[in-house]
Amino acid sequence: MDFRRVEGIFFIVFLFLNMFLFYIYQEGREPQDYISTGSISENLEERLKAEHIEVPSNLSKVKKEGYYLSAEEDDLATDAREKLTDQSWQVNNHQLTSQLMIQSDVVIKKTNAIESLDNFIRNSSNILYGIDYVLNEEETIPLKNYIYNQTYEGIPFYDETAQLSVIVSQDKFENNHISSYKQTHISRIEPLREIQSVISERDAIISLYTNNRIQSGDTIKWIHLGYTRIFSVRGKDVYIPAWFVSVESSKNVTQTERVNAFTNAVISSSVSEVINK
Repeated sequence: MDFRRVEGIFFIVFLFLNMFLFYIYQEGREPQDYISTGSISENLEERLKAEHIEVPSNLSKVKKEGYYLSAEEDDLATDAREKLTDQSWQVNNHQLTSQLMIQSDVVIKKTNAIESLDNFIRNSSNILYGIDYVLNEEETIPLKNYIYNQTYEGIPFYDETAQLSVIVSQDKFENNHISSYKQTHISRIEPLREIQSVISERDAIISLYTNNRIQSGDTIKWIHLGYTRIFSVRGKDVYIPAWFVSVESSKNVTQTERVNAFTNAVISSSVSEVINK
């Protein structure tokens, strides 16, 4: 038996588990302002209205469910060589960038754009793993840039590791065609713990409000539940469910805030990565 190999495997598992447990511990230590803000919860809508903060009507109090997930980023190069046709592509840092060498015969019109794009994406000679992606309507710019995300049990990954961006451009006759795309993909998605209840979207707004992430005169453009990456170790990424809230300031500056859907803590840190040489 190769004891060094076994020792290495145990070390990786131990390191991965410790990173995961450390994150949970740190999240548990976050100051939870919302616990002592019962009065805000009771009259949230009145407070927001008084401060001229616009929010979608009827903030949901429904508590959904989600997982701690692990996944691996795919290299894509091998599959691209075997399956993609009529494209000039390259892969850097797990992202595939491709330029179509032959202009598609399909004209993308506003009335049928989504259907036309779906037909293109689901052809494996055009896009790898196309059936794994769903349209992100909020981030999409019609007739310019269409954004798609992978999902797990109906909840999308709002993360750069699981995204497809399809670019549409005009030809000399001003017809719109697919011209290029960028793609990342994850696989071997596995729950690290049993499914858990998450906070409601209304709770997420309370958390942002009490932490001064929503200011007077702001507009909440949309609120969605999705998975976000929290750290990476030895080629594996860990994701948690978070509420993504698009906030537009009175100066027309838009920023997407994230709230941990397990702990209700505002997420402000970037992705941590552990590198072992």
